[in-house]
Amino acid sequence: MPRVHLMADHRRFTDGVATLEVEGATVGAVIDELERRYPGLGELLTHGASAGIDGVIHADPQYLAVGPDTDIWFVAPLSGG
Repeated sequence: MPRVHLMADHRRFTDGVATLEVEGATVGAVIDELERRYPGLGELLTHGASAGIDGVIHADPQYLAVGPDTDIWFVAPLSGG
């Protein structure tokens, strides 16, 4: 089952849990399941985060396929200049 790794800001939805196993065939399906479990988290991940999929950063990863050994790292947007 794909493993989801959350940054500190995202963990407020999961009572501090940093790593979760979540079913889904795509990153979007994983986000949908996270939203079902933790209302508000999926919305934040869809509109305010990039994702590292097995070490490669993607700005719009919703349609990427994932497998049982996939690691998904959600990264909060960075600001600065």
